[in-house]
Amino acid sequence: MSATIIAVDDDPITLTLVERTLRAGGYRVWAAGSAAEARQLLQDLAGAVDLVLTDIAMPGGLGTDLAHQIGTTQGWVRVLLMTSYSREDLEKQGLEVAEQHLLLKPFAPAQHLDRIREALAN
Repeated sequence: MSATIIAVDDDPITLTLVERTLRAGGYRVWAAGSAAEARQLLQDLAGAVDLVLTDIAMPGGLGTDLAHQIGTTQGWVRVLLMTSYSREDLEKQGLEVAEQHLLLKPFAPAQHLDRIREALAN
């Protein structure tokens, strides 16, 4: 059985590319354009989500805040954060993200799928 993933990004082009890559990798994918949509999907799918792949910087809520909420309410759901910010830029903003939870944009589809497999395995 393939994993169920919620992909979250406010950029529709990026979200479409991420969604297509994940589907091509054999995953069940739900797309959300915001943290609020992702929270609703998590509620609607009630325990059926294995991983949330979320952009960090989005209007209406940071992906890091979404990750924290998931960790406290649905700890079994893995989270992978993606961003086009450099690690230095994240640190300047006071955002510390462990390397295993971070995927830097732009990324190749193969790299993307490798990171998803790693996140699901841990």
